[in-house]
Amino acid sequence: MASTARTWFYKEPEHRPYFIEERLHSTFWVARLPQVRFDCIRAEPPFLCRGTWRTLPFEMEWQPRQWLIVRAPQDLPEDMLLGFSRVLGFKPAFRYEDPQGRMVYEWHLDGGKARWSAIQGVPIYKRPERLN
Repeated sequence: MASTARTWFYKEPEHRPYFIEERLHSTFWVARLPQVRFDCIRAEPPFLCRGTWRTLPFEMEWQPRQWLIVRAPQDLPEDMLLGFSRVLGFKPAFRYEDPQGRMVYEWHLDGGKARWSAIQGVPIYKRPERLN
């Protein structure tokens, strides 16, 4: 049986790295993103995985039922961004460049209004842009 975001984002997954990785792989492969690979780094909330999509390295962190953040060394390709949105069932709230020069995309179940307000005017967050 294929896994969906319901097994790791909309509810808290088991705190076992292998199970988390398998759920993520299954979810993204079924969503037609077979080029994605995940390695679980932190198996407790907020969960953290490092991965690659084709040749692009990225980091994915999430708090179940609240938010998901993807950090990458460049803008996410459109098909990757659409794939993540398809998996979660909603679009990212915003993106910005972090102090390490990575592009950061944030998905928030509540729309991200409080988080968006928190990063406004803070100079370490460059080029913030609303996406929803």
